[in-house]
Amino acid sequence: MAEPKQVTFWRWFFGVGVKPAGYRRFLDYWLLFHMVVAVFLSIYVPVNLKDAANSVLLPLVGILVGLTFAWAGNAQALLQTSEIHRLSEHHPGGYREYVYVYQTAILTVLLSAALWGLAGLGLFDLPCKMLCTAYSYESAKFMLFFVSSVSLRECWHVVMLAQLLLLAQREIKKREDP
Repeated sequence: MAEPKQVTFWRWFFGVGVKPAGYRRFLDYWLLFHMVVAVFLSIYVPVNLKDAANSVLLPLVGILVGLTFAWAGNAQALLQTSEIHRLSEHHPGGYREYVYVYQTAILTVLLSAALWGLAGLGLFDLPCKMLCTAYSYESAKFMLFFVSSVSLRECWHVVMLAQLLLLAQREIKKREDP
């Protein structure tokens, strides 16, 4: 009998051979909100992407990265407790789901940082050397603002999940200790 394949982050994220699919966490009504934010910002932000990246957004993404990693460290400590191990047995995705949700948030924030880093280098403001339409620059603006909005949400989710796990751990301890 063949040994089952290990459920790596990417197998979990794309749902390859396993039920949980991390990408589904993004497919909700908030996706529409992020699109509206991205459309609004890409239309009404009057500066080019390089200036926007260097003056405001790249420093902001740096703060998000720091905040996300700080809270992920807190969550990692919580995930190692026996109470959270027991709690995860009642979660459909199990313990792996908790771990990979944090990894997804960090991936999203790092992707945003990398894209804004490219914008800060002026990559998106260069003249197009391929067959580009008039929408190419606006599409790049939209994608950068969209990913930024999603990253902000993911950063908040890291904080929220860490707080919920902390509260859950306390409740489990209270019920176990008379």
